[in-house]
Amino acid sequence: MQRKLSASLAVSLALMAALMVGSAWAQESSQTLEMTPSRDSGVSGTATLTETDKGVEVTLDMKGLPKDGVEHLAHIHEGATCADDRSGNGGEVEFPLANVVADGDTGTSTMTADTTFDELFSGEPYYVNIHAEQTDPDAVPVGVACADLEMTSGSGSSEDLSDTGGPSPLALLAVGGGALVILGATVGYVARRRLA
Repeated sequence: MQRKLSASLAVSLALMAALMVGSAWAQESSQTLEMTPSRDSGVSGTATLTETDKGVEVTLDMKGLPKDGVEHLAHIHEGATCADDRSGNGGEVEFPLANVVADGDTGTSTMTADTTFDELFSGEPYYVNIHAEQTDPDAVPVGVACADLEMTSGSGSSEDLSDTGGPSPLALLAVGGGALVILGATVGYVARRRLA
């Protein structure tokens, strides 16, 4: 009987560990970064990066684009930051992204880059850049919106976690609380059996 209870205790502890690891994974599997205007462009938006088994999916959701129907180049650059790019010292294009085509003053694009979160969020600096309208086919135009690739900690909001496909904090609390109740009952039962 005591072996069965020890096994129950081990299962409860394993469940709690799995919940903690699952929660950390949910927060780190997707990052939404704010794209801020460069060169007084007024262009802003978000870059959402999601790690998949095929690479990192990058979804750009932009607003404030100056001209309807214009195609804007988009890239992940390596070896520099947004501050560097804005001062004319941008990094090399490492991963071309799908162009953003203005629909009115907004535009979106999605593409999967052949990379991993480990590569993008550690070591060399990387940044996402949306460029101005291309008027010279042989030159990459200046950036109009930029975001440094920096891993953000989960803010703890339900929206942030559910956007990653992970459970909401309330669901984690409910399941974690249930696991603690089971653990407490198991430990209490074992203690009572030993005293009897």
